[in-house]
Amino acid sequence: MTSLYAGQAVESMNDIYVLLSDGRIVYLPRKLYAEPSRIIESVSVDGEFVKRFFLDENGVYPLNLLGPAVTKVLPWNLEEANGEIKSFKSDTELGTPATGYFIDLRQLDMSRLNMIKVSGAHNSEADTPITNLSPVSNGSRPIPEDKKHQLSEVPADDNLYIAFFQEPDKTHSNTECYSYSVSYISASELADHIFTEENNKSIEFDTMTYLKNYYGEAQVQAGSINPNDLGSDYLDNALQPSINVGAMPVTCYVANLKTFK
Repeated sequence: MTSLYAGQAVESMNDIYVLLSDGRIVYLPRKLYAEPSRIIESVSVDGEFVKRFFLDENGVYPLNLLGPAVTKVLPWNLEEANGEIKSFKSDTELGTPATGYFIDLRQLDMSRLNMIKVSGAHNSEADTPITNLSPVSNGSRPIPEDKKHQLSEVPADDNLYIAFFQEPDKTHSNTECYSYSVSYISASELADHIFTEENNKSIEFDTMTYLKNYYGEAQVQAGSINPNDLGSDYLDNALQPSINVGAMPVTCYVANLKTFK
């Protein structure tokens, strides 16, 4: 396998299929959700907080967003300490922050570079952990009692907040913190990225049926498609020069928002 196709495969590993609450499926390549204009929060390896949104000045994160691979963004998550609605610190107009869903790809990473077994074409190296962050006495911010009713409420729209490593082609340890970003994609934008039957027919694997059955019907909330699960013949065919790897589920993430209905 050449390094070019290996690179394409690694890139597609970070794409996302999202089953929306209305049953439609969207396909979000990394190059879309990682656009600098969409970034609302980021921290670099040197410990400099370039942008904050959910993270407060003490390095504390909301408790409801810590841990789950997919969870709800509550009205409380969008409020400043004084009760005012937060604003996006972005170079482009992203609108007013709204409730939706937090998809944390860091929780789904699982060092999947090793699964694809790219022989000699792509050497996986370890990412550099952030080591100089100031320690905090309380690592998370619990939801106030008068806001806990929001935990059971369903967001009005499928606005997406996506957290991801800045160095996705490197391996990560579960015990370290690494450079990351959080991006925002509004529900109205998702209409331009619907995965259709026409898209499905253009690839060798029936992705739509797979997602609807093994995630939708099974009520699986999050996971990833690994080429080894689909068989060696599929992987060999998927990585041929004539195939658009970026448009295929060679390995990618899956989030199912239907489970919140």
